[in-house]
Amino acid sequence: MAQNIFVTGIGGTGMRCIEAFTHLCAIGMFDNTDVHLLALDTDKDNGNFTRLKNLKEAYIKTKGVNKKQFALHDTFFSANLHYYQFSPDYSRLSTFDALYGYGDAKFSNPDKAAIADLLLTDNAKEFDLKHGYRAQTHLGSMLMYHSIINDIKMNDKSDLKRWLQELITASNSGNPRVFILGSVFGGTGASSIPVIPKAIKEAAALISDATDIERNAYFGATLLTSYFSFPLPGDREKATQKVIATSDKFALNSQAAMMFYEADETVKKTYQKFYMMGTEGMEWQPGKVKDKTITGGEAQENDSHYIEMLAAFAAYHFFNSPEEGTDDAQLTGLRDLKLDKRVEYLYRTFDEKGKINFTDFVSGGQKEELAKKLGLFTAMSFLTLLEKYDFFEQAQRGDLKKVKIEGYEDIDAEEIRNLKKYMSLFHFGIDGSRIKDGWLRQVHRSAGGGDKFLLVAGVFSCNSIKEFEKFDFNKDLYQKDSDFESNKFSTGLWGGIYDSFVTKFISINDSESITNKSEKLIKRSYDTLCQLYNFRS
Repeated sequence: MAQNIFVTGIGGTGMRCIEAFTHLCAIGMFDNTDVHLLALDTDKDNGNFTRLKNLKEAYIKTKGVNKKQFALHDTFFSANLHYYQFSPDYSRLSTFDALYGYGDAKFSNPDKAAIADLLLTDNAKEFDLKHGYRAQTHLGSMLMYHSIINDIKMNDKSDLKRWLQELITASNSGNPRVFILGSVFGGTGASSIPVIPKAIKEAAALISDATDIERNAYFGATLLTSYFSFPLPGDREKATQKVIATSDKFALNSQAAMMFYEADETVKKTYQKFYMMGTEGMEWQPGKVKDKTITGGEAQENDSHYIEMLAAFAAYHFFNSPEEGTDDAQLTGLRDLKLDKRVEYLYRTFDEKGKINFTDFVSGGQKEELAKKLGLFTAMSFLTLLEKYDFFEQAQRGDLKKVKIEGYEDIDAEEIRNLKKYMSLFHFGIDGSRIKDGWLRQVHRSAGGGDKFLLVAGVFSCNSIKEFEKFDFNKDLYQKDSDFESNKFSTGLWGGIYDSFVTKFISINDSESITNKSEKLIKRSYDTLCQLYNFRS
C-alpha cells in the first residue's frame, strides 16, 4: 500500500524547492508514495510558480491522460503526484490599508489603528501585496494565517481545503508527515514557516472537529538562509513600490530568523526537525533580468540552484526518518521528539574543494540509488528529446527503426508529448536551433560548472543539437575516479547507442503489474537502462 506524504512549498524560493522535489519524484526517489504537494504563494503570476505548474502538468500527463493513476515501484515517475495550490486573493484589496480598513479604523477603532501604527510603517501599510510580503515578516505572518483560515471558511471547493481533507484523513488513521519548503530571509516563506502548522491545525478543526493535527502529525521544515543576490533598486523603484526586499539585507534577515527559531518555544514545540542550509557567499544572481529589481510577476523566473536540490533532499530525509528512536544518538525518533516537545536541528556541509558529490545529498548507503536514478533519467532524456533517437514516439508507432514491436500503439500521443515536455524542463529544451537550459543544467551552473556537480562535465557542455547528438552518454555519464565510473556500456565495434538500447529493450519483458501503457513503456525502458549500465533493477 502506498504511503501518503504532505509537502508544502511557500514563496518564490519554495516554488523552486518544490520544482527540485518534483524532479526527485520523476527520477524515482519516492517509490510507492502518494505525494500531496501544496504550492502556496501570494504571487500567483510569478514566473517560477508558472514553471512549476507546467512541470507538474507534464508529470501527471506523462503518467496518464484521463486515466486513474497509481504509485509505482522501481521505475521513473513512480510517485503518484497530487498537486494543489493556494494564493491569497489580493486582486481587489491589495494593501494592508484596504484589507483592514485602516482609514476607517482611525475614527471607529482608534486602539486598533494605534496598534497598526506601532507595528507597521506607512509604506508597509500601502505597498501592493500581490507580489508577496517583501521581507515584512511581521505583517506577512498575520496576513497568511488569516488568509488560510478565511479560505476554509469561505471557499468550500478550494485546493487548500482538498489538501487539508487528505491530511485529516491521514491524521485520523495514523501519524502523517508534513514538510515545509521555503526560505527564512525573504517575505512569503519567512512569514509563513512559523505559522503554517498552527494555521493548518485551526483550519483542519473548522473542517472536522474530530481530528487533532497538532497531536498526530509530524512537522519538518527547511530553514533556508541567504544564497543569492539581485541588483539594488533605484530611488524611482523605491518610490513606486513603497517596500522592496533588498538582497543586501538577506544575511541580516537570516541571522535574525535563526535567533528566532532557536528561542521561540511555540515553534520548537510545533516542529520535530529543522534543516538549516545556505551558502557561504551570495554572489550568485539567478534572475534573467540583471539591470533592475524584479519584485514579482511573470518576469520573476529565477534559475534553479543546487541548494534547492539540497532542500528537496532534506524533505527526503525527513520522510525516511524513523518514527521510533534507537540507542544511536543520530537516529532520534520523530515520536520521541514530539513527546519531549523538542526540535532537532540538522546541518549539511559540502566538500571544502567545492565539489558536490552524491553523498552530499544522501547517506553513503543511498548514494548508489541516487547515482543510478539521476544518471539513468539523464540518459533517458537523450533518448527522448533528440530526433536522432526519438525512442518513445517510435515505440508508440511500433517501429524501432526497422525493428517491429507491438503493444504500445494505443498510448495517447499527449502522454508522449508531455514526456518530452517534462524532459525538456528537466535537462534541455530545443527551440529551433537554440538550446534552452533545463533544471539540471541550471543546477550544474550554480555549482560552479565543470566537474563540480555529480555527472561528467561533458553532459553539461553540449550547446547545440549536433553536440548533443555526438555525445556518448553510454560511456561518458559518470565522472572518472568516481564510484560509478565503471557503470557504462559498450556499443560494439559497428553498433551505436540506439542499436544497443533497442537490442536490450527487446530482450526485456513488460511489467505485468502496470496497466497504463505509457507507464509500462517507461518501466521497460528503465529496466533496460539498469541492465545496460550494470545497476540492479
